[in-house]
Amino acid sequence: MNNNMKVILFEDKKIEDLHPITLTRPGFDILCGGVTLIELLRQQFKPAKIDFLVRDYLKKICHQRYRPFLKPDSEILFLDSCLVPSFEMIKFLAKKVAVDKSVVFKNKNQILGAYLGLKEFSFRPDKIKRLKFLEVEKFLSGLKLKIEKVNWKTFEHPWDVITYNEEILPENLKYISSKLKEIKPKVFIGKNVKIEEYVSFNSADGPIVIDDNTWIKSMSVLRGPIYIGKNCIINSHAEIKHSACIGEVCKVGGEVEVSVFQGYSNKQHLGFLGSSYIGSWINIGAGTTNSDLKNTYSTVKMLGYDTKKKFLGCIIGDYSKTSINTSIFTGKVIGVNSFLYGTIDNDVPSFTNSGSQFDVPIEFLLAAAIKVQKAMMQRRKIKQTAADIKLLKDIFEFTKKERKQANVKQGKLFFNNK
Repeated sequence: MNNNMKVILFEDKKIEDLHPITLTRPGFDILCGGVTLIELLRQQFKPAKIDFLVRDYLKKICHQRYRPFLKPDSEILFLDSCLVPSFEMIKFLAKKVAVDKSVVFKNKNQILGAYLGLKEFSFRPDKIKRLKFLEVEKFLSGLKLKIEKVNWKTFEHPWDVITYNEEILPENLKYISSKLKEIKPKVFIGKNVKIEEYVSFNSADGPIVIDDNTWIKSMSVLRGPIYIGKNCIINSHAEIKHSACIGEVCKVGGEVEVSVFQGYSNKQHLGFLGSSYIGSWINIGAGTTNSDLKNTYSTVKMLGYDTKKKFLGCIIGDYSKTSINTSIFTGKVIGVNSFLYGTIDNDVPSFTNSGSQFDVPIEFLLAAAIKVQKAMMQRRKIKQTAADIKLLKDIFEFTKKERKQANVKQGKLFFNNK
């Protein structure tokens, strides 16, 4: 890699179509296939000089989380933040960049990015610095560069994270496992992994990868292809299988398949989770189960779209919680910081108490959300910052219209005991 090159990850209009996943994070921080796009770029392009163009309200939290490289450089690699993080595609991209010729990358008519040698153009690097996140595609299309056609997919809808995770996980695991220790055929572990007695490994259908400092308790069953991230705990009698992808610092029990845990979330107890996406700082109560197949065996609708998928569970945004024995119907979308009780047979807006335990959904107070956020972070020895609090405040304001449309009421919680 040329040391004068900087990578700029940019968001575009479709980022809002990925809510609630991208209410709290940029597209480049979506876990899929065992890795996020920004992690993948940091691995491929060393030393990594990465900057980003994101929505205004995410700028502070992004600077806190990802520490951008702000200095202009003579060569820029622009990339769409919603690119699916595929090792194969990054390797392909690295070869193209090594040729050192300016080019725009397109999938059909969609601009996915571009490599620019700024010495070829009359504008200064400062012009790049002044770009807004929605201006990048127009800027790149106006340069009239050579077009390179690539078959690199992007996330267009929330359920794409589940679909593409299942699709790319086996291939990505080949790269992830290459630096790990193989303890059984196609079973790979990182540093300081603790595996108790009587753990069952089945890698017949794909690799099993367990990253650093993770603890696998006895009597659990792991069926590949799966990825279990750093500093996780897999509880006894858990069954983790078939394209499960668990991010860092998660505690998981029960049955989990074809699902993504973004990280810092718990599902410690019995209950089924299938074909779903679980954000960060979520707690799944004991006995909580979701459906990922309709009784009619017909395709599942989500957010009003026919997904063309017969197996599709739920999407749960960051900071949400479920009570014991919560049941979530097929294809439901749960917003950020929502609390679920009983049966969930409708989508739930952000900052909402919802479920069959209530006559009407009740708004979850912002002050309480900030307090719970602080408590959760303290349990992980992470200090709550002003940027963390501001993010919750901004999302609370953005989602007011959503709650109003769903007839969410303000007031105290009254459980329906009929």
